[in-house]
Amino acid sequence: MKEEKNALKQSLWGKIFQKLITATAYFLFRPKIVWEDKQLKKQLKGQPVVFVANHTHHFDGALMGAILGRYRPYVLVSEKWYSKKGMGTMIRWCRCMPIDLSGADADWYIKAEGLLKNGGSMIIFPEGGIAREGKMLPFKPGAALLSASTGASIIPMAIYGEYDKVFGKRQKIAVGKPIESNCPEDMRHSKYARQLINEAEAEVKCLYGTLEAQYGKLPVYTESYTATK
Repeated sequence: MKEEKNALKQSLWGKIFQKLITATAYFLFRPKIVWEDKQLKKQLKGQPVVFVANHTHHFDGALMGAILGRYRPYVLVSEKWYSKKGMGTMIRWCRCMPIDLSGADADWYIKAEGLLKNGGSMIIFPEGGIAREGKMLPFKPGAALLSASTGASIIPMAIYGEYDKVFGKRQKIAVGKPIESNCPEDMRHSKYARQLINEAEAEVKCLYGTLEAQYGKLPVYTESYTATK
């Protein structure tokens, strides 16, 4: 397990660059984080958790990595972005883990599982891509499989905003309560993961609905979400 964690160890330059990205994200988007349970802000530090959120923009990964920086999470990113010249280099400097969405990629899962078992945390966008159809896409079970196999809690989060730069509207992020993972011994991880991811999807939509009710509807989604499941 320690081998997987060491393989993801961030370089000194990467740490410096990550702080620069964090400062830039806070300056440009002035994120406002709303916690359902404010005690979680301290409780989650050092705990193995899987943060899951809706995905509306390429900036989501940088924003989430910034606001959750105290937990040192790794962001799951598409291999096509991870391997690009220029942008890909900067992504590789940060705490990111590539996944090949075009095929059966088990390498990311092995690394992520090892990271969580050593007390690390992950940020995953379960839709598998940016929602371009005016609604959240169905959540894929990868994040929940990690939760089922490691016992790491899932933390649902909702990202609300249009990334208006500098002095535009602030990005809002709602952080929900943990979804605990305790797979029964007589149940397959895959079946239990489906239950977990369904619950996570419902929670993310509920959190987004709460933000939408408070701040108004955005053109990001044509479908409306309610603050109740």
